Amino acid sequence: MLEETAKHARILVVDDEPQNVRYLIDVLEWAGYVQVEGVTDAAEAVDRFRGFRPDLVILDLLMPGKDGFQILGEIREQIGEEEYLPVLILTSDVSREARRKALAAGAKDFLTKPMSPTEVRFRVANLLETRFLYLECRSRGSSGDGLGRRRAGEAADEQSELLERWAATIEYRAGTGGQHAKRVSWLAAKLADSLGIDGDEVELIQRAALLHDLGTVANSDALLDRLDSSSTDEHEALRQHPEVAAKLLEGAHTATLRRAREVAVFHRERWDGQGYPKGLAAEEIPQSARIVAVADHYDQLTFQQGRSREQALSSIERESGARFDPEVVDALLRATMVQL
Repeated sequence: MLEETAKHARILVVDDEPQNVRYLIDVLEWAGYVQVEGVTDAAEAVDRFRGFRPDLVILDLLMPGKDGFQILGEIREQIGEEEYLPVLILTSDVSREARRKALAAGAKDFLTKPMSPTEVRFRVANLLETRFLYLECRSRGSSGDGLGRRRAGEAADEQSELLERWAATIEYRAGTGGQHAKRVSWLAAKLADSLGIDGDEVELIQRAALLHDLGTVANSDALLDRLDSSSTDEHEALRQHPEVAAKLLEGAHTATLRRAREVAVFHRERWDGQGYPKGLAAEEIPQSARIVAVADHYDQLTFQQGRSREQALSSIERESGARFDPEVVDALLRATMVQL
């Protein structure tokens, strides 16, 4: 059974083939969604979008007259750059160029014709999960002034609950059992303290680090499984994660969520400027993100790849001044001399 929020999600299907529209509506209604609309005339798609205001768009690429790329561009103009609206591309064109172009235009996932009902349900559920996280964050952010007028204890409880819920969602999607984020959070705080950072800021970094992988909630495992590990498509899909995190936390009022946005968006940057999403270098990268980058990679090497502490430290030390901030690497080496 769908939760009540998911049940009432608004889904718009755009395809010039009536049988495809009818099929998708039937599949989604059978799954429990109660607000699904379809349009077969591409010329009417944007007007229907404007009136319906969907939470998810399922969009065919190849249509006569106005194609899916044009519609996608017009939809982006309607909602603006800051809005997170998932678009699921429906197509029989599985070429790498088509995928690359769609990803660059803002698409989040693909359904290849012919479609299986199970695949449709899973893709839709995954994308809507991210959409609802975005809406919840926006709602919390808009009421930030109200939080300031409540008792401090109540506000702290709300914030802790929100962080824990998001961290649990991220870990569930990643299948890491809930410990990776906690370990990164703990180590990031230890590194920040070793760097002489103020205690309040250390606490902010510790909380923010829980959400460092927030953007991965939009990851489609099925999509990435179909793509060659060295393909441009996969890299483009992966590089959308900071963008997703930025939109999910856009407009956050609390210090913790502002710092979480900073960490989630920029911890994939590199000290030498070769990272993403902005190609920032050295101290252009927020310090919190530089700290979490080291803590995250150390945990990946030791807990996920099974390397020894010495092997992990040696690997990170080799990338000091290239991938990682040398001062943060030094802090890691100092911390491990004491105890980790």
